[in-house]
Amino acid sequence: MEKNIAPSWIPDETQQAIINLQSGYHLVLAPPGCGKTQILAERICLALKQGRQAEDMLCLTFTNRAARGMRERIERQVSDRAADNIFVGNVHRFCSRYLYDNHVIAADSAIIDDDTVISIIAMYLGEEETRVNADFNRRKAYSQIMFFSHLMYELKHHFPKELRTHPECMTSNDVAVLRELCRLQGRTFDVEAVCDIYEHNDFYTDLSLSPDFQPQLRHQAQDTLYKMRYAHAYEAYKKQNSLLDFEDLLQYTYTTLVQQKDGKHFGWIQIDEVQDLNPLQLAIIDQLSGRADEAEQLAVQACNPDNTATAPVIMYLGDEQQAIFSFMGAKMATLELLKVRCAGSVHHLGINHRSPRALVNLLNTYAMQQLGSDQALLPVPADDAEEGCEEDFRLVSSADIIAEYRDVAEHARCLYEQFADQTTAVIVNSNQDADRVSQMLTAIGCDHFKVSGSDLFATPEVKLLLAHVDVLGSEHNFLAWSRIMQGFKVCETNASARQFVHQLEVRALSPTDFLGTETTPYLQRFLKIYEEQDIVVFDTETTGLCVFDDDIIQIAAEKIRQGRSIAKFSVHIKTDKPIPERLGDVVNPIIEERLHQQLYEPEEALRSFISFAGDGVLLAHNASFDYHIMNFNLKRYLPEVDWTKSFPQCFDSLKLIRLLRSDLKAFKLKLLLKELGLKGENSHLADDDVNATVSLVNYCYEQGKLRLESQNEYLKRQTTIDRIARLRSRYTRYFQCDSARLYDRSLSPFGVPAFVDVMREFYHNIVEEGWIHAVSKIDYVFKFLATDVINEAIEPSLIEQLSHHALEINTFKEADLCSSKTIEERIFVSTIHKAKGLEFDNVIVFDAVDGRIPNFYNTNSPSLLAEDARKLYVALSRSKRRLFVYYNAKREPSRFLRGILEK
Repeated sequence: MEKNIAPSWIPDETQQAIINLQSGYHLVLAPPGCGKTQILAERICLALKQGRQAEDMLCLTFTNRAARGMRERIERQVSDRAADNIFVGNVHRFCSRYLYDNHVIAADSAIIDDDTVISIIAMYLGEEETRVNADFNRRKAYSQIMFFSHLMYELKHHFPKELRTHPECMTSNDVAVLRELCRLQGRTFDVEAVCDIYEHNDFYTDLSLSPDFQPQLRHQAQDTLYKMRYAHAYEAYKKQNSLLDFEDLLQYTYTTLVQQKDGKHFGWIQIDEVQDLNPLQLAIIDQLSGRADEAEQLAVQACNPDNTATAPVIMYLGDEQQAIFSFMGAKMATLELLKVRCAGSVHHLGINHRSPRALVNLLNTYAMQQLGSDQALLPVPADDAEEGCEEDFRLVSSADIIAEYRDVAEHARCLYEQFADQTTAVIVNSNQDADRVSQMLTAIGCDHFKVSGSDLFATPEVKLLLAHVDVLGSEHNFLAWSRIMQGFKVCETNASARQFVHQLEVRALSPTDFLGTETTPYLQRFLKIYEEQDIVVFDTETTGLCVFDDDIIQIAAEKIRQGRSIAKFSVHIKTDKPIPERLGDVVNPIIEERLHQQLYEPEEALRSFISFAGDGVLLAHNASFDYHIMNFNLKRYLPEVDWTKSFPQCFDSLKLIRLLRSDLKAFKLKLLLKELGLKGENSHLADDDVNATVSLVNYCYEQGKLRLESQNEYLKRQTTIDRIARLRSRYTRYFQCDSARLYDRSLSPFGVPAFVDVMREFYHNIVEEGWIHAVSKIDYVFKFLATDVINEAIEPSLIEQLSHHALEINTFKEADLCSSKTIEERIFVSTIHKAKGLEFDNVIVFDAVDGRIPNFYNTNSPSLLAEDARKLYVALSRSKRRLFVYYNAKREPSRFLRGILEK
């Protein structure tokens, strides 16, 4: 590993001390402006330099934005691919990858967002989901149903009480009802009894109506059993359709880690923003460290500092002054626990490098007076910090709330005009405030970027765009197809769209069956060819995974007729490209095999395979790879042969088995052989892999015959015929046109990556056709993807961009755009929660008055009152240079400001 450039950033003494910690348990408390983000990247670079294996390292962040920034810093300093295998991302994303990689969930599982949760529950309750979304109380009721389903999972799997995320969803009234039901059944009120009530709702509903049930509890019983009924229905729907919500990711990961004690552990872990973790997330991290049962004891034991390449290290970084996510389950007790765990190894970053002295001192005064912070632990200004002008830090009053909107907008414009290279943020307490400030800025002609309310990436319009590119990369994406069905009005509602896709899936049908030139479904075409033509099952071994550039070094094939072998073929091929010594964790067997085989020139080998295949129909496992790497090898070594014309179709046993057994948790050939009890060996030698694939092909034929009757019956239904007709007429041209671009590496004439070009063209077409309304901010998305996310120079084709970024893009939030290089606006409007983690040259805090911050309803709750104080601190500390706090004269300034009014 070598450095690309000499680092321009020079850490101070306290920063360097944190960077050097490469063993033991450590808690680092890092106030804003102390360079924490840079330190996180530097620690990774140092660990790699000291010999730490990337696969042993885990770096968890709170947001995708933080993860992307950290990855960019690492890539700037590490010239080789040493850091590629380090996981850098948030806890939910790690859990998602863990569950897929370890085959805990079905391979075709999809992760749903809050809107889809509402849509599912609304389907059962017979309510219009748009009305539910517009009604705060109904959304809250739906959340309680979802929370109850999660609580039941935690009870069934014996989660410790302290790890239950939303135990409050089972109220004292619910408990009274459950106790009464247990009394009537003559059984003890315990977890087993609650689970029995959950699983047998109808029986217990009848019991609650019996004469012996306490009359005063009967009305409450209806509410409790109603909540339990639909929590169970929600859970069952997810299971039936292989769907997971965000809490499922955490719960399933924790359960699996507890059960599989011998699983992979990470010796080097760092976790950012630990104050925002809930107890379950922290417990998952403990399990990943391999020391969950003895964390406190081992934390205080001395590690061997001499062996930094293998010594275990866990570093927690956070700031208790910025803990504002209690509504997501985060607790202040997390930091207190970590202080005990890391006793003797609690560190503080002590120098603020970004702000003038006056601003640092103002924030410190607030922290001491309102947050109870110890002055000795607060940061001091850097030696070279500016003093700061008195006019740059002011409490400003407006005549009333209406005047305040105008005054704040005018002040933002003034700062914009006065400081041409600086950013200004108006930070507000509510989405409604953000909307009104935004309207005022627009009225006075100020361009700005608003981050609040409905997230741009969560709008139905952007979801439809992403669904289109998702199905181009993976045709088995249940949610993406559901969105397309609803977006193009193949089905009228989200619920009916999901049901239609599910009905296709259970019959081994795919929406792509109706989007090509063939009118016969894929499975039926396979069955016919299996019975009437020769099939050439083939496999390739290659120098790498790039279909465009890597060489084929072995081709093996077996010609079968009605499942019986009639001929075999194998050839090893010369190459001047390096052959990987290992395939994952195993030695690459083909290196030894080539020592004992004759090696042929590529031209001769390719020609002999084409001759062997003759007029047979090709089939491979994961055929898109083998088919396209053959195509590009032929273009290099045998350009006179038109591969796609000679072999226009190639069946895929991977697609067949996914259609027939979508319930399976993995589709790699080796795992399929074991799961299905098939003959064969997946040895990473093409001969063996072909034999194994033949076994799978015969299995697919037998299973496929069992689906024929169901397919034909469903396809004859008038409702199905009508829906297929609508899908074909409305979506086929988009799918066919953009599918044809997948393996095209030519650059777009518009100077943007293929992913963005496809997405943008699709957007303009469906707006013009009236399928969606125009989205005012859509160009921000296109510019962001083209500039900040996709590197066209190293991933020029659409298929490469999809494989590298499709999952990541589906996790983006609007706040990710704020730090984008493409945002030209210099005025931002944001709520406090969405501004966390961002920084701006100038900050205007809107309407900091009593009753709003602190919230009137929190004044009698010490914990919520303290969190409101921290919220205001977060708002104030987003500023790098200037800070202005507004209030309207008809209300009292926030009580939290009283201690700093003089300043």
